[in-house]
Amino acid sequence: MTKKKRKDSAPPARGSREAGNPPATDGFSLIEVLVTVVIITVLMSAVFQFLRFNQQRYRGDQLLAERNQGARSALELMTQELQQAGHNPNLSTFPHLTGAVTPSGGIVDIPVSSTGGIFYGNLIEIGSSAADGNREVVQVTGDATHTITSTTFPAVITVSHAANQPAFTRSLPFPNGILYQASAVGTNQSVNVNLIQYFGDIEGNGTLRYGEYKLSELVPPATSTLKCTTASGLQNCHILELSRFLTQIMNPDIPASKSATSDTFSPLADNILAFPDASGIFLNPDQKPIFRLNYDTFGNLTYGFTTYVRSVDVDITMQTVDKDPEVNEFRTIRMRSHIVPTNINYAWGITLLGGSPDLPFRPTDTAGHTLPIPD
Repeated sequence: MTKKKRKDSAPPARGSREAGNPPATDGFSLIEVLVTVVIITVLMSAVFQFLRFNQQRYRGDQLLAERNQGARSALELMTQELQQAGHNPNLSTFPHLTGAVTPSGGIVDIPVSSTGGIFYGNLIEIGSSAADGNREVVQVTGDATHTITSTTFPAVITVSHAANQPAFTRSLPFPNGILYQASAVGTNQSVNVNLIQYFGDIEGNGTLRYGEYKLSELVPPATSTLKCTTASGLQNCHILELSRFLTQIMNPDIPASKSATSDTFSPLADNILAFPDASGIFLNPDQKPIFRLNYDTFGNLTYGFTTYVRSVDVDITMQTVDKDPEVNEFRTIRMRSHIVPTNINYAWGITLLGGSPDLPFRPTDTAGHTLPIPD
C-alpha cells in the first residue's frame, strides 16, 4: 500500500490574520481621543467657572457680613450707653453728719462720714424724714475756700442740723443727660447733629461718666465711587468715621479738657457714606440724617430752659471695605436704631408733675468747669 506523505501546515504567525477575519481593535483611535479631550475640557471649564462664581459670591457675602457686624456692634453700644444717659447714681455709701452744723448766711462745710458719689451741683437731702422740721434739700456749691474733701462738702443751709442726721440723694435723673440746649419752649422738636454728648452713670457702677459720639471725615478726606443725593445733584459720597470718647467725671473736679483726662477718641465704625448739607451736617446718601435728636424744652426766659432729649435716631449707611468681586462694585448696608433714654424720659415725667425744682443740675465744680468737656 502506497503511503501518502502527510503535509502538516505551520500555525499562523502571531499578529497575522487569517483570511476572512476582521482586524483586531486593541485601543482608541486618535480621533476618539481628541473628541474625549474636547468634551472633558468643556466640562471642566464649566466646573471651574461655577467654582469661581461661587467663590466670588462667597467673598461678596463675607464683605457684607463684616460691614453688618461692624454696624450692629456700633449701634448696640450706642443704644446701651445712651439709654443710661442721665442716670444719677446712688451715693456709694449712705453718709451721716459727723458733727452739728448751723447756718451762717453763706457756704458752710458740712461734715459727713463719706463724700463718695457727691459732686458739685448735687442735691443732697439732710434730715431723717419729710416730717422732720430740720429736713432740707441743699445744693453742693463750693468756692475758693469751700471745696469737697473726703469728709466734708460745701453748701448753703438755712436750718441747723444735729450730728448723725442722714445725708443722701434721691437719685433723681439728670434731665439734660444728653446735652442739647434749645432757646425756646417747644415739644416734639428735632435737630440733626454730627455730635452726640451725654453723661450719667453710664456703666451702672456708681461713677459719673461723660461721653461723645462724633461723625468726622477721614484725614486726608476720602470719597467713594458711590453717589449721594445733594441739593446740586448726585455727588461722590464722603467717607466718614464714627468715633467714641468716654471718660470719668473726676470727683470732685471735672476735667478742664479732653487731653487732661488722658482718654482719646477711639474708632467705632468706618466707611460710612454721607454728604454734608449747607450747614455742614452729614446726611445719608438719600439725604436722611445720620444723627437726630428728638427733644422737648421746658422753662422760661427768666429762669432759663431745660432741654430733654427724649429719643435719638441713628441711621448709618456703610460700604464694604473692598469691591464685590462678582459685580466689581462696592456694596452697602444700612442699619437704623431708635434709642429712648429711660432716665431722661423719667425726668420729663417728673417735670410734667411739677417736680422739676428737685431734679439735679448739670455737674460743675469750683473752678468753673462744667459739661461738655472741651477739646
